[in-house]
Formats: sequence, C-alpha cells, structure tokens
Amino acid sequence: MLTSITLKNYTTFITETTFDFTATNSKILDETNVGDNRVLKGSLFVGENASGKTQTLKALKILLDLLFGNEEIYLGSLSSLYTNSEKFSFSYDFKVDENEIKYFIEFDGFIIKKEKLYVNDKLIINRLNNNGEIRINDEVKDVNDINDNLLLLKLEYYNTRFNNDELLNKWFDFLKNSIYVETFLSKKRVKSYNPSKADFQIIEKYAEKNSSSKLNDFIEKIGYNSEIVFDNKRSEYEKIYLKKRGTSKTIPLYFESTGNKSFMNLILPFIYACENDCMIIIDEFSSGLHNELEESLIRYFFNNSHNSQIFFTSHSTNLLDTSILRPDQIYSFSFDPKKGTQIKRFSDENPRESQNLEKMYLNGVFDGKPNYNKEFKN
Repeated sequence: MLTSITLKNYTTFITETTFDFTATNSKILDETNVGDNRVLKGSLFVGENASGKTQTLKALKILLDLLFGNEEIYLGSLSSLYTNSEKFSFSYDFKVDENEIKYFIEFDGFIIKKEKLYVNDKLIINRLNNNGEIRINDEVKDVNDINDNLLLLKLEYYNTRFNNDELLNKWFDFLKNSIYVETFLSKKRVKSYNPSKADFQIIEKYAEKNSSSKLNDFIEKIGYNSEIVFDNKRSEYEKIYLKKRGTSKTIPLYFESTGNKSFMNLILPFIYACENDCMIIIDEFSSGLHNELEESLIRYFFNNSHNSQIFFTSHSTNLLDTSILRPDQIYSFSFDPKKGTQIKRFSDENPRESQNLEKMYLNGVFDGKPNYNKEFKN
C-alpha cells in the first residue's frame, strides 16, 4: 500500500510537498477505512479548480505508465511552470506486509537523471544518468548505457523478475493491478496496467466472455434502478444495454446519460479492487453521478476492500462527512501565485467526529475553498 508521495518542482508544485496516507490516532471508521499496518485505504482531494489535484493523481499515473506502459511518455513539460529549473522529482513510499519500500525518481526535462530504490533502508537500485547498480539477494550488478527514458527498475523487472524476490514481486503485483479512470472522457475511460487482467476491468472486454450477473449483483447492492444486459452478437459498442427495473425496454449504453456511462465504467474496477489489492485512481469522480450514488460507491469500497486504495478528486462537498471519510483521508488544495500549490490535511485541525466537515470546509477552516462572486447587481 502507498504510504506517502512527495512532489518537488512538478507542474504547479514549487516547494517539496508530501502527502501522508498513514492513519492518525483517530478511531473514526477504523474498521472500514484503514488497511494493514495502519495505512489508509485511500484519499480524497478537494479544492479550487486548477490547484493541482489532477496533477497529484497524474504523479501516480506517471509511475504506472513508466513501469507498465508501452507508449512513449513525454515528460519535458512536467517541471514547474513557476520556476526556472527543469528538474522535478517524485518519491513514493510503500508498505508491503511489514516491509518499507521507497522509490525515488528525478528528471531533468524529459531525461531520467536519478533513480533509487530502498527496501527497509537498504539501497537496491542506484542510478545516475545512464549508469546504475543493482543489489538483489546479495548480488551486485552494474548496468550501463541505460536509455534516457527507461526506468532501471522496469528494465530489471522485465529482464529478471527481480531474481524471484518475493517481496519485490508482491509490490509489483500491487502496482500492476492498478487502474486509472478518467470519468469525463467519452472513450477509453478505464486504463488497466495488467494486460492479463484487463478483461476483468474494462466493461467492453468483460462483456465478450462473461455474463452480466456479477455486475448486476453489485448494482443491486448499491441500490441502482437499472440492470445491465449483454448482447454479444452486436459490435463492440453495442454489446452493453441498460434496462430500468420494472420495464422491458433495453437501451444501448452509448445512448445513455453521462452519469450512467460513468457509473458503468466504475463497476468493474470497484469489484476488482475488492478482490485484488491495487490502487484505483479516479479523476473527477463526481462527473455525472448523483451525490447519493457517490456516497454509496465510496462506502462500498471501504467496507469490502482489504488492502486496496482509492485516490480520487471530487467537487462534491457531501463526501466531506465523518461517516464516509476520516479527516486524515482528505486533503484540500489551493494555489498561491508565489508558493504554488498549497495543501492542507483535514486532520491537522483535529476535528471531532461529531463536527460537520462539509460546513467547516465551506466556512474556510480547511482552506482550498474558492471565493467566486455570487452577486451581480446593476
């Protein structure tokens, strides 16, 4: 599980900024929202538009893309727009069972400059420019002439599978099973990083080989007013239909509302993450969804997942409720012209369980609330 991420000189982040995903001493939702080793099962990012929320999610996506993606990733535009330096870096901390894994990458424009991997404070991978050293199972190996855009970590995984090191492979399974979702895109909304599992994460692929019963079981638990019907005799985008309960009429998914399309694309990732430890990364989670549906989905995830995590952005303040999320699971974002993106963890204000987090946020207690003009008088 991801325990923290640190961003430095990246897009809107000027100063070094760390997000902590370990649980505080609060006992709110301890049984449902906290995984093993007191690691939180995810975090919600709220705040004004263009303040850095999406870029934080993309810092996770970049790691997955660099490790498991086949397409070339252009990184030259990711250094902060508000400094003169082209260097930027990410640091990711994980816990796997009782072990701590720390992975650091520094870029200079679109070139990978430094790369370090620590396992329980022991340096496993050390790369500077195009040369590196790998220490696994007491074996030391020098690697030279590494491609500017290729992670040494990726190279070692695909060449040796870490010499069957159980811990490192378990960590990679967690990463590889992860899913990125952009709810506002009309196509290719779900990106699966594990090709062998993609058929269970993307509804169009799932429909080719499976019945709709598992999805409809999920829909019934959520309390949604429709059910899914598959028709494999149709073309790819005509295989999935929705039928409102109590009616006999089926409607192709591509004719449905934005909200229905968003919800349908979330079902399989949610089911998958409750059965396999991974990360679900969702940008604009609230796109097209009723606030009651949002709440139900998040509650379902926390109540049914084990050591999976969900990282998501939303402008729906109804989610700011201690019956849904712990205060240490919520970060607010704001942008300062001189300091760049500023974040605040709700738990820093030590709110009590009985306090109304939504009202406190709207009153400016947690920062990140924009102040738009609401009066237009002649």
